Amino acid sequence: MSESKNVAFVYPRLCVAYFLQFAIWGSWAGALGGYAGRILEMPGWQIGWLYAAIPLGAVISPLFIGPIADRYFAAQKVVSLLHFIGSLCLFACGFLCITGNQSFAALMTLILLSGVCFMPTIALVNSIVFKHSKEGSAPYVFVFGTIGWIVVNLFIAAFLGGADQPYFFFAGGGAGLLLALYSLTLPDTPPKGAPASGKQHSSLSDALGLGALKLFKDLGFAFFVLCAFLASIPACNFFFPFQETYLNQHGYPSPLALTTLNQFSELFFMSLLPLAIGVIGLKWVLVLGIGAWSLRYFVFMVPTFEFAVLGLLLHGFCYSFLYVAAYMYADKKAPADLKASVQSLMAFLLLGVGQVLGSQLYGYIRDLPQNAPEITKTEGSEMMLPQWNDITMVDSAWRYLDLGKTVTDLLNNKKVQENESASDLGSLLDTDKNNRISAAELAAAKEKLSIGGTEYSKTDLEKTFRKIADKTEGDFEIIRKDYLAAQAYNWKGILQPPAIFIAVFFVLFLIFGKNPDNEKKEQQ
Repeated sequence: MSESKNVAFVYPRLCVAYFLQFAIWGSWAGALGGYAGRILEMPGWQIGWLYAAIPLGAVISPLFIGPIADRYFAAQKVVSLLHFIGSLCLFACGFLCITGNQSFAALMTLILLSGVCFMPTIALVNSIVFKHSKEGSAPYVFVFGTIGWIVVNLFIAAFLGGADQPYFFFAGGGAGLLLALYSLTLPDTPPKGAPASGKQHSSLSDALGLGALKLFKDLGFAFFVLCAFLASIPACNFFFPFQETYLNQHGYPSPLALTTLNQFSELFFMSLLPLAIGVIGLKWVLVLGIGAWSLRYFVFMVPTFEFAVLGLLLHGFCYSFLYVAAYMYADKKAPADLKASVQSLMAFLLLGVGQVLGSQLYGYIRDLPQNAPEITKTEGSEMMLPQWNDITMVDSAWRYLDLGKTVTDLLNNKKVQENESASDLGSLLDTDKNNRISAAELAAAKEKLSIGGTEYSKTDLEKTFRKIADKTEGDFEIIRKDYLAAQAYNWKGILQPPAIFIAVFFVLFLIFGKNPDNEKKEQQ
């Protein structure tokens, strides 16, 4: 890649581009599920379709944008135009939500258009990176995509209200607009050129990976593709829509900031992957990757903070050892003339079709009547139940994960006055700090309680507490664990089906899967 010698400061410039590229996606991928479900009160099937926007972009863009973009126009100019359109879509989503004019149809249309514009830019930015960086240095650029995802989510959690406000759309729109302008300064990357006469069909076939279908006569390859594809359905795009909601309903601090543990672990396990392949081989790496997704969902069924953190930290293992290992496995299996086609097929199945089906599966399972929460609003009113933080975390280091509160406290340099306004239910009513609220503690409070900036009637709260405690008369005591359980989805019912589904393919690939390196040796 000698051209990099003629471009000034090429490495830092490419790193900035990749940072912004994935800050755009990360800005709403973590927060949208919680905001759409908790604030907009959308049913699961609608949230599933919103999360299908990016994978649908992966399915649609090769049909229209990709063949035109990389053959007739310089890559950096196409990236600029597509990000400009995508940023306008995200800004529009934010304005609709702020003004209260949002609807599922409007948000779906805008996010889908954003996804169709976003997906081809990944390949185009990759082409810029590969063309202008030295051989073998591209991974050092790609790591800044993960860093961008982490930073934008921490910024949203600290300054923009996390998933409780729609300002994350503006963070994504701002990053997109910045990249639209910045990409015009990237090194010139001319188009490949128009295809020769009669080759357009071949180009489309390569984009979708259809040329690789001839390899399905190899039963080992067909079995690998089937297992990887089916295991990917309840993986990433089943997980991302529910993660913020899951963490919020369990009362863990700063749910959106917590989700960045996914990406921190990704940095670690991506670096570990080559070593693992060298020691145990691709088959066993893929076996572990499939099994890790099943294990992860079983871990999330344990409703404790420690297990939630463990489940998040497993993300890097799950993603690297399934998705990345699958691409590497496919590359080993494919002959030289079909490697590009095989990679296109795997991306189409795992990042496109598989993720669309995964988001739909989540929406369907979440909407099942048996998985609905018992209580969502205070009795006698239409107000959402107030938050109740774990008192044991108030003096622990984990409290700093609540980035919004931490920043506010630092800026204001003051504490909330007792019985005037509180950030959560426990800080106002749990006077003996034992994660329980008794009838006597509630009776001592004012008739109107300001919690998290919202006023609640003490009478309505008492009705809610009695319903949860199943005590219509006399004294009562409500435990924080029961309070959270009453308003939470049946997470065991949501997570058990994908855990078992993936476990089936873990066992099948464990028994019947083959190591591609061993197969080549046998053939020789």
